Amino acid sequence: MFLNIIRRTVQSNIKNVNYNVLRYSSSAGPKDEIKDALDIEASLFENSLLKHEPVSTRDALRKHKTSNTRQKKQSATKSEAIPSTSIIKSTVAKNAVPQIKRDPAPLIKDSELNLEFTRLSLQDPLMSTLLTEVRSRKRRDKNNQIIIEGRRLIAEALQSGLRMKSLFFSQKDQLALLREPVAQAQEEHKTKIYKVPQHDLKTWSSLVTPPGLMALFERPSLKGVEQQQSHAETLPITVVCDNIREPNNLGSIIRTCAALPCSQVVVTHGCCDPWESKALRGGCGGQFRLPIHDDVKWKQLALHIPPETADDCHVFIAENNLEKLKEQNGVAIDYADLQNIGTHNILIIGGESHGVSENAYKFMELVGNRGKCVYIPLAKGIDSLNVASALTLLLFELRRKLIG
Repeated sequence: MFLNIIRRTVQSNIKNVNYNVLRYSSSAGPKDEIKDALDIEASLFENSLLKHEPVSTRDALRKHKTSNTRQKKQSATKSEAIPSTSIIKSTVAKNAVPQIKRDPAPLIKDSELNLEFTRLSLQDPLMSTLLTEVRSRKRRDKNNQIIIEGRRLIAEALQSGLRMKSLFFSQKDQLALLREPVAQAQEEHKTKIYKVPQHDLKTWSSLVTPPGLMALFERPSLKGVEQQQSHAETLPITVVCDNIREPNNLGSIIRTCAALPCSQVVVTHGCCDPWESKALRGGCGGQFRLPIHDDVKWKQLALHIPPETADDCHVFIAENNLEKLKEQNGVAIDYADLQNIGTHNILIIGGESHGVSENAYKFMELVGNRGKCVYIPLAKGIDSLNVASALTLLLFELRRKLIG
């Protein structure tokens, strides 16, 4: 029944197509339109003869599997026709332009300065290698190295016995100012000296006004500094830095502690790096003469206190924020009224922006009555002093009480 209806429909469509063909041919229409009409008639006739039979799921899956197998075979044939990657690479390598071998940078022996140095040009590949060593903090930390800039600070490091790996300069007269200690370092430690263009040396520097001299040193070992400190009389004071985020301030703190001198400085986790260039310049060589424990967590702070002084260790927190004292239920005393000084004394000082943390108060609670907050009285309208200035007043007052 259904097939009869389709056939009648197709026959009527064929009659209409024949009529259109005759009409187009009689009216001398374009040949393309006549051809299209004949194609339509043929396709309608072929579709009318198709039989639609139900297909089972199993037959459909078999056909699908067969088509996938054919596609895999075709793709394998195509891949065999395409040349392999190794062949392409070898072809490219053969056709590649050969690299120009550059002569190594000349080694200059200066008889006037009694030094040997290498002059580097802009195109020298060694420039990029040296730049990575100088600018990459991760590599410096991995190799336990620090960057020191400026003639005076380099002289301080050499005088303190630090080993200089490399020295960079741009003008000969600057190198002449350090001729003797640099010549000794080159003879003893095989220090490499490089003359670098002034523009590149400015790029390498992290300072606003580069001094023109830069050196790569080995970081001073803790044992070496302690041995050096054993020849001097140190005060039983440990300064703990908390939330010190400014490198110049941290350097000034270390400089003051070295001037006293204190036993050690502990830089807690969250402070800036005490071995960063600006901190080193602010310290003026204090980092080379004082034991520094950096990136210390509060849980580990007690491990840095001499064990023989644990029973008589006093903790002082520098705090001028009265509102914060009320929150912590603490009472502050004038720094000039300090009376009870312990066998060992810990002074905790915080940054100007954030102050001391809650961990500092929790640490002070561990010693009970031997923990106190101290403040410096200031004129009305003045909230606080610079952290380095405040520390200087507190430390020299403690020193006066200890010596007197």
